[in-house]
Amino acid sequence: MGDKRDGVIGVWRVGWTGRLMGYVLAVGPAGGALSAWLGVLSHLGTQSVGSAGIATAVALGFGLFAWWGLLRVRLELTTDVIVMVNPWGTQRLPWSRVSTVSLGNWGAQFHTTDGFTYSAYALSGLAGGTRQDERFADVRRIVDAQLHRGHPL
Repeated sequence: MGDKRDGVIGVWRVGWTGRLMGYVLAVGPAGGALSAWLGVLSHLGTQSVGSAGIATAVALGFGLFAWWGLLRVRLELTTDVIVMVNPWGTQRLPWSRVSTVSLGNWGAQFHTTDGFTYSAYALSGLAGGTRQDERFADVRRIVDAQLHRGHPL
């Protein structure tokens, strides 16, 4: 996280347990749909094709849920802006609006100068299934450096 390639200072994603759960949610039903379609090859009929179609729809639903809720979620700190990709949307927060950062139940919380709070779900305990203290310490170090850049400490 030390080098600043293309202005990116650091990127955090959901913890490894959350990502593993996301992949299991996506791959498990996909394997079931594949098995159903292989069954269609041996027992061709409208009932088996219908069952395989339903299995495919379920697999697509689980895959989309896993991607949207766990696998695409991230926090990016760049030299210009903080990008928070959460299940409920993406926020771009300029550094000039940030006053402090804290760790809450829903992840890293960026407090703004106008009193609003933005959460980065990628650092939540629920997203990763693990304690996020160590990961948050890296975020806090970078945020403090960005906020005090050009100002004597």
